[in-house]
Amino acid sequence: MKAKKILANVLALSFTCAGLIALGGCNNDPDTPNVPVDSGQLNIIDDNYRNYYEIFVRSFWDTGDDGIGDLKGVTHQLDYLKEMGYNGIWLMPIMESTTYHGYDVADYYTVEKDYGTNEDFKELTTEAHKRGINVIIDMVINHSSSGNEWFKKATTALKNGETEGENAKYLDYYNFAQTQLAGYRPVNGANGWYYEAQFDTIMPDLNLDSDAMKAEIRNVFEFWLEDMGCDGFRLDAVTSYYTGNVTKNIAFLKWVNETAKSIKEDAYIVGEAWEGSNTTIREYYSSGCDSFFLFTVSAGNGANASPIRNLLLTEYPNPGERFEKLLLNLQDVYDVGILAPFLGNHDTVRAANMLGEAEYVKMGAGLIAVMNGSPFDYYGDEIGMTCASTQDETKRVPMLWYDEGTMGEGQVFNSPSFGFHVAESSYGFGSVELQKDDQSSILNYYKEKNRIRNRHPEIARGTIETAGSVSPYVAAIKKTWNGSSVIILINLNKTEKFDVKLSDYGNVKVADTLNVFNKSIARGDTLTIQPYSIVVLK
Repeated sequence: MKAKKILANVLALSFTCAGLIALGGCNNDPDTPNVPVDSGQLNIIDDNYRNYYEIFVRSFWDTGDDGIGDLKGVTHQLDYLKEMGYNGIWLMPIMESTTYHGYDVADYYTVEKDYGTNEDFKELTTEAHKRGINVIIDMVINHSSSGNEWFKKATTALKNGETEGENAKYLDYYNFAQTQLAGYRPVNGANGWYYEAQFDTIMPDLNLDSDAMKAEIRNVFEFWLEDMGCDGFRLDAVTSYYTGNVTKNIAFLKWVNETAKSIKEDAYIVGEAWEGSNTTIREYYSSGCDSFFLFTVSAGNGANASPIRNLLLTEYPNPGERFEKLLLNLQDVYDVGILAPFLGNHDTVRAANMLGEAEYVKMGAGLIAVMNGSPFDYYGDEIGMTCASTQDETKRVPMLWYDEGTMGEGQVFNSPSFGFHVAESSYGFGSVELQKDDQSSILNYYKEKNRIRNRHPEIARGTIETAGSVSPYVAAIKKTWNGSSVIILINLNKTEKFDVKLSDYGNVKVADTLNVFNKSIARGDTLTIQPYSIVVLK
């Protein structure tokens, strides 16, 4: 029995102008005329540059009253996601699986029963599209589950010595050998036979050289893109398709991208090329895929190695100049595709683990927000959730919708596995309910940074150039797209403010400010850039 029932519309988060005032988004003070140039009107372009939100369905919202998140729960919270400024969601694996995380697929054509049905997914995509939200799903094609019928039939053929028939058909779907090569495991009951399983014994690698396997993968793509209404795929573990062979990985990715786009022309494909070098990640763009995650700026590159963390937590005398150079360098390296920057995800420590205090958590999100491409936020990062250890389950604990100790409507409590202990430290900044009316909260900062991206398409798509030096602490950049430009000033000093002349940037006004402490103010021609604030001029 739930302790209390809270109506769903409480979580729709209809914020008032008072909230935007605290964040610099609107202003009723005539002495500080930094009202947005179009009074907050959005300018969302219907393309593959979007604000993405990664969801572990099992941990998100429960409509079945069993403590487990489900697809209907994601549908239920679409208004929350839209109000937060997300127009794209990435669902971690939703296909039938033998594990809680879903990265071993037992059936590529059926939704995991804990999450609902295929019809539930269709309803989700239909409702998401009504709200201008695209839905991409994890596509795991490096390996399947050992519980997949394909693998069970293939190993049955080996055990029985079958070379023809229904079972034998699937022998070509996997990599079998009669010598135990590196990463190969014995086939139970088939003496002298081994199968490739680089990740785990329950995750047999698929034979990606097989024409029969490729035909099956195409069928899977058609099912999800055409029949189910999916908008694209997040490709898992693309560097492991052919372990250690970048050339073959890229060639297969080229086939994947072309196949997906032959089915749905605007399908968005983003790959997990977990590499610590921009040059190496850039190689993968030659496949034609739209995006690859920018691990070089994230906790995935080692939390202490992330330039975002170091810009905030290392006392550089010139963090503004460093950030400016970072953006320009990324533009030089990634001359194709759509960047996919992020702070943390389901495999890394969370953003709040990496950055610590609330001011750093917010400013880190702000820095990602001014980068080009399609940024990805991990569910719960908008309320500063943390993971209590490096154990994967702690990175995927339930989203906290209500005050601690309250089991309100939709609150998940049986995720990621039954009886799993969730440390209180996971929710150090409080729930959605607690933060939604606190205008200085992490939640409201995330909402505002998404709003600013949705107002200014130049931020995601623009060509970057320097906009003149203000201070070594202030990055000053100009972004131009489709004949329109914005100037973005980013103050990376936590305590000092800086004055600049608006006229130095031409005939511009303050369009938006995103601030951690106090909003930046313009009086006449003088703009005061407050500590840890971002100002958009247009």
